[in-house]
Amino acid sequence: MIQIHTFVRFLFFGLVFVGVLFFPKPTNVDLTNNNLPIFSPGFFAGTDRLGRDNFALFCYGSFSTIVLVIPARIFTIFVSFFLSTFTLFFPKKSDFILSGIVSVSLAIPSLLSALIVMSLLPDSPFAIFIAILVSDWALSYETLTAKIREIKESPYLSASLCMGAKSYHLVVFHYLPELRDIFKFLFFSGLPAVVMTTALFSYLGIQTALGDTGPGLGEQISFSKDYFDQSPVSVLLPIVAILTLVYSLGSNLKKNET
Repeated sequence: MIQIHTFVRFLFFGLVFVGVLFFPKPTNVDLTNNNLPIFSPGFFAGTDRLGRDNFALFCYGSFSTIVLVIPARIFTIFVSFFLSTFTLFFPKKSDFILSGIVSVSLAIPSLLSALIVMSLLPDSPFAIFIAILVSDWALSYETLTAKIREIKESPYLSASLCMGAKSYHLVVFHYLPELRDIFKFLFFSGLPAVVMTTALFSYLGIQTALGDTGPGLGEQISFSKDYFDQSPVSVLLPIVAILTLVYSLGSNLKKNET
C-alpha cells in the first residue's frame, strides 16, 4: 500500500509542478476555444467555458492549495504550542482563561468559525490563515496540552527541577524533543482537513489562490458545475485534484505511523 501511496504522490506532484513550470497561468479568456473536448489540439484536457486550459487550471489550482495549506497548518500548530506553554508557566491562569475558550471553540463547528473570520476580515491578505487557525487550533491545543501534562509528571523532569533546571531549559531540552512526534502527527493528520476547508472556501467564492494564479479548485467546480454536459472535465479535474491531494497528504500520516 505504501508503494501505491508513493506512486500516486509522485505522479500527482510531478504533474502539478510540470504544469506550473511549462504552462501559462489560466487567467486569460479565449471564447473562441471554449468548451473544447479532451485531446483537442493544444489542449489535451480540453478547456472550460471561458476557454481556459483545464490542465493548467488543475495544476495552478493544486499548486496554490499546496502553497497555502502547508504554512497554514504550521502556523496553527505553532500558535497552539505557544498557547499550551501557558500551562507550564501559568497553570492556574491558563485553566481559567483558555479552558472556556477551548470548550466554546470545540463546540462551534469549525467551518462556521472560519466563515465568521472571513466575514470580519474580508480584505486582509492573512484572513485565510487566521480562518484556518480559528477553525483548527483548539483540537491541536488540547492534544499538545495533554502531552505536556504527561511529560510534566515524568520522573526525569522532576529530577531536572531538583537539579535547578530553568523553565526555558525544560522547554528546549525536555518538552520539545518529547513533542516532536506529536508535532508530526498533528501536521500530517491536519493537512487533509485544511485542504477540504480551503476547497470549500474557494467553492463559496472566497479567494484562496495566492497571487495571480487563476481560480482555486473549489471555485473551478462552482464555476463549471452548471455546464457539466458541455465540459465535464472542467468539473471532474478539480474534484480529482482535491481527492488526490487529500490522499497524497494523508498517506504521509500512514507512512509515519508504520
